[in-house]
Amino acid sequence: SRIVIVVTDKGSNMNIRQRRINSDFKSLIDLTKNNPLIDFEILSNDRDKFIVTYRCRGLQWLPERPRPNIIKLHKVEIYLHTEYPRLPPRLQWLTDIFHPNILPPAMNGGVCIGKWSPSESLGRLVVRIGRMVQYQNYSTTDALNLQAAAWAKENESSLPVDDQPLDNHPDPTDVTIGAK
Repeated sequence: SRIVIVVTDKGSNMNIRQRRINSDFKSLIDLTKNNPLIDFEILSNDRDKFIVTYRCRGLQWLPERPRPNIIKLHKVEIYLHTEYPRLPPRLQWLTDIFHPNILPPAMNGGVCIGKWSPSESLGRLVVRIGRMVQYQNYSTTDALNLQAAAWAKENESSLPVDDQPLDNHPDPTDVTIGAK
């Protein structure tokens, strides 16, 4: 008879996905610390579901208006599913918005982030999405909302609608979703 003793410590027993989720959670804490423009709340004890709130200028189009108007509160739900980070997180937009690459909740709340790399941290993705809201980063060729894409093409000289930096640590390896 053989006796096998397995010794593990908490750190080595943690799977790769859980280490990544912990790292991403830390990146969100670092990003939102003393940041008046981005905040988040945790929706899961596993730290795999969040609501991120942006307090920057973006656009919405009210039916009775002739053009979009500024709105300063935006929310997205982010879920780090079991295939994350191999596949991008699931994103669900929760507030009204007028954007080529983001649909409002009434149109299913989809978000097209363009290229995804598993090496991109959740903090970097959150900043990238915020830059989309501000129209600093958008694509009219890979659009979900064709009306917003047409409007953005016609009004390119008025964009971005907000140029506030969303973090104090710009990353030169940021991925954009397309040329403006």
